[in-house]
Amino acid sequence: MPHPAFRPEEHGFAFINAWPLNLEQTAELRQTLSRSAQTAARDVRASIGGFDISGMVQRVADMWADANLPTHYGMCGGMAFAAADYFRAGTPLPRGKDWSDLPLDDSPRSRALRDYLWQRQVESFVTNALQLLAWMVMLHMPLPFAGPGWLLERTKAQWRTLKAKIDAGEPWPICLIGSSRSPFDNHQVLAIGYDETSPDTSVISLYDMNSPGRAQTITLDMRGCELIAFETSPSPARGQLRGFFVEQYTPQPPPILPAA
Repeated sequence: MPHPAFRPEEHGFAFINAWPLNLEQTAELRQTLSRSAQTAARDVRASIGGFDISGMVQRVADMWADANLPTHYGMCGGMAFAAADYFRAGTPLPRGKDWSDLPLDDSPRSRALRDYLWQRQVESFVTNALQLLAWMVMLHMPLPFAGPGWLLERTKAQWRTLKAKIDAGEPWPICLIGSSRSPFDNHQVLAIGYDETSPDTSVISLYDMNSPGRAQTITLDMRGCELIAFETSPSPARGQLRGFFVEQYTPQPPPILPAA
């Protein structure tokens, strides 16, 4: 089955995804989430036949953001986007030496790499937060047409889209949505291959920056009324995987970093 040439031990970052955020970065995440909430409300209203629950969605989204703003946060989207950028460009990735070798502010090179990852993190959030919020609302809203089954049907469609990307030789960022009520517990990874065992069962291979150095997998079973998934790198905070979507991603040329 299709597996592009992306190898996490070569094309993914060696360091783990755990970053301290300053006050400006925390505020930027909060503002991005709040701006996305009203658009998410419109998306949800369209998807459920025009019922206007926009006020409820806005209140829920604001409550989630206010209650869960992190002081430490992963740059999973930035790292996924950056790894895809470098892979497409055919440029060697500044991987770092090991899990603990985070680029911080101790040299011009480290600072430039961190700034680039943060820029790509914000871009990943801006372009995908509204879909994340809309799906989370439909997962958690106490409505008869919502819930895990709603996410499953849309995940099936997203799975077809993802296969087309990988069949074209393109590793692609996806967003994993779990049972948590915090948007910040959900996760972005880079899908790098798949094996399809039947029309409704398959295995996705990933570069997961929370477990760097080798490919991780998610085994999907979409035969029932909700998604059943088995992950080699699960997240207790995110909870059971309920769905995923193919992210909006626009490649960018990687920056030229200072020598030291």
